[in-house]
Amino acid sequence: MNEQIMKKLFFNRDETFDSLITICENNNPLITVLTLHLTCESFLEAYICAHLEIEDLFSESPNNKEDVKFRMSFEHKAKLAQRLGMPKAAYNAFEILGQIRNQFAHRLLQSEIPDSYIGNLYSLINSIPNHGNDLDLNDEGIRYYSKEGVEQFAHKFNDEQTPKSMKLLVAFFSLIRRVSPAAE
Repeated sequence: MNEQIMKKLFFNRDETFDSLITICENNNPLITVLTLHLTCESFLEAYICAHLEIEDLFSESPNNKEDVKFRMSFEHKAKLAQRLGMPKAAYNAFEILGQIRNQFAHRLLQSEIPDSYIGNLYSLINSIPNHGNDLDLNDEGIRYYSKEGVEQFAHKFNDEQTPKSMKLLVAFFSLIRRVSPAAE
């Protein structure tokens, strides 16, 4: 994997940071699910580009004018990432996110993230090695601070009081860290 491409296309992008802010600053599960889905799709694109060493593979206008614009669905990006070395458990977790997104996109007034999905995500993500870190997903969490540096909230994945949308955020950023050496 070309870690420089991975960092450039995902970890060092303002859009990645802004998506985290968007999720943290709202209480609407629809916004969380759709924003997280788009963020994970961006991760999958970066993962594929880094593995193939084609930085502009998903670019709207490739650097070489002879190259065609290339597009794939979220599902196919997840499948390709798995074939390029992403653990099957990670693929399955991305598949669950796609199912959650589809429920929100195709059911009027869908407003709840099903508990069963959270439990399944825990099992899948926790089965993936954590790069020398023995931290269990249950012990992972998020702290969010205002622009003034005042803590707004702190949530752990295993806390019953943690909103499901925050559990989803913690789970997927744990997953991203576990499958990408560039996250270190």
